[in-house]
Amino acid sequence: MSRSHSPSSDPIPPANVSSAPPPWRLRTKLYVFATPLKPVNREDPILQGLPPGSYNPSETLHPSALAPVNGSPQWEGGLMTAVLVRYEDSPVGPYDELIMVVNGFANPHAKGTTGRITNIYVSTRQSVWNGRINWNIQKHLARFEFTPTGPMSSIFKAFLPDGEIPFFAARVTDSHIPGIPIPSLFMNPFMRIVQPPLLAGLPADIQVESHDESWLSITPLYRGKWRLAYIQPVEGGPESFGDGLQFPKFKPFWIGVKFTGEILFPDGKKVTRKAE
Repeated sequence: MSRSHSPSSDPIPPANVSSAPPPWRLRTKLYVFATPLKPVNREDPILQGLPPGSYNPSETLHPSALAPVNGSPQWEGGLMTAVLVRYEDSPVGPYDELIMVVNGFANPHAKGTTGRITNIYVSTRQSVWNGRINWNIQKHLARFEFTPTGPMSSIFKAFLPDGEIPFFAARVTDSHIPGIPIPSLFMNPFMRIVQPPLLAGLPADIQVESHDESWLSITPLYRGKWRLAYIQPVEGGPESFGDGLQFPKFKPFWIGVKFTGEILFPDGKKVTRKAE
């Protein structure tokens, strides 16, 4: 069962923001880099084993996102993935995005583990508000710079809206090996995320809380080409790619992938089956 979207049930969007219910078709170029992580510092009641910066400092997590599952913290360890995105077109126009996706999450309503977006920044208020309403994705506003440094490379930086020092910076380089299409059938098991309900974030005019208590399952479909890509620290910057506050001090494998094509982001399906 998908979450319904109707004028009577959805909050009214703020000024200069239009409601854009799913599904969304997005034309994009994005980079994906990952590293395996094990839980540390389980005593922290919020992070529960995740590194600092895994959640936005102004986000108050819903209690169900922190509730133990079978007596243990929800995150069991797994891949932590950073995704650097430029949407050339979407239902809310072009925008940029930085995502932290963490695999290995159990949740109170389904067997096994899945991925979860724990921290995400976008460049427009339209994307912030609609992402929170449509999919329980806790988007926050940021400012981005993509600076080409050659025909195959560029520097990606993310700043707080009024910040002068980036909280994330990386140099990305495309491989000379041509991209290839990979059928969605093979990608879907790795793309599914399950998002808990949201409480209100900041600023309140665009970061609304969930209007019900649903956990939502979303499996995006990718139609395009994948090629190898590489990531390096920016010269003169820190060895890690995040500041450890707004984003984790992320140290991925030096090799990842670049995707170019279209993403279909469907309506979120309510997750209701109890864990066994």
